[in-house]
Amino acid sequence: MSQDGVERFLGRIITDADFRTKAAQSLENTSIMVGITLSREEIALLKHIDFALFGQVADTINDSIRRK
Repeated sequence: MSQDGVERFLGRIITDADFRTKAAQSLENTSIMVGITLSREEIALLKHIDFALFGQVADTINDSIRRK
């Protein structure tokens, strides 16, 4: 597993609402589209994410560090 890829993916999920929406629809295509390399195992594990919860976390983050 690539810890760097997973961390980049999770960070983007939290800070980028558009990415979060697209990833919920197609995690693998979205990660490829933005250049985040994830293994098949990582993708399988990340598919269990509750994207709505990450949206709630994002709502608590200051707008200055979120993508608009």
